[in-house]
Amino acid sequence: MTDTEPSSTSEHLAVEIETLDSAPVPILRVRPAGARPDAALLHFHGGGYRKGSPRMFADSVARIAAACETQVYAVGYRLSGECAFPGAMDDAVTAYRWLAGMIPGDRVALWGDSAGGGLAAALLLRLRQLEVPGPAGAFLFSPWADLRNTANSFRDNEHTDERFSLEQATEAAAAYLSGHPAVDPMVSPVLGDWAGQPRLILQCSDSEVLRDDTLLLARTAEDAGVDVRVKMHEGVPHIWNLSYPATPASESAVSYMAEQLDELFGSNLRR
Repeated sequence: MTDTEPSSTSEHLAVEIETLDSAPVPILRVRPAGARPDAALLHFHGGGYRKGSPRMFADSVARIAAACETQVYAVGYRLSGECAFPGAMDDAVTAYRWLAGMIPGDRVALWGDSAGGGLAAALLLRLRQLEVPGPAGAFLFSPWADLRNTANSFRDNEHTDERFSLEQATEAAAAYLSGHPAVDPMVSPVLGDWAGQPRLILQCSDSEVLRDDTLLLARTAEDAGVDVRVKMHEGVPHIWNLSYPATPASESAVSYMAEQLDELFGSNLRR
């Protein structure tokens, strides 16, 4: 059974949003008109592991899905107030296994923003541990990928990033970890073994506190032989991409994402 409703994003966008009650974890499917049924993005929202939901970000996700002409399955993973680590990771694995049972993994890409980007990155490592064939790649926007929260950019950019801070990161990490060590690659994927992982497409801002998390993850993966693409934007706030298409920077970010999706899946992705 699905609860189907039109997107509220814009009158000229034909995007169907469905709550998939039959999924093993909460899933919101966002399907633009004309999107191919044989390729998909699996999305993990941000919010420091303690807030947010697919429904909260549905408008932004719908706009980006339409721009990429790709259906999105947005995961409502458990938040830290309900269940600390590994609740979110377990839900991510369950969601990926479920989606890969319908669409081959090599036609699926992960997409995550902020904490969701860190979760998506850690999911790649967890799938390798479980010997589950992984996706074609991952699109990570400003991933919170190191819950030790020791990056210099927390201090370098504390006055230019109004959407996240070291204090917020410290509180959110404590709630999510609940005593679990922050050095575990399943919560801090910058510390993981990235050998053999699929392509990573990373985007961040030079003026946000998670700049260095993004760059460290990129360097760690690249040193392990992973195909890594990094796009740095100047002077934009944390998770600026979700304001698409309101600003030139968000349009640039989503355009780059769409181009990389075409390359990842092949030029026949779009109809």
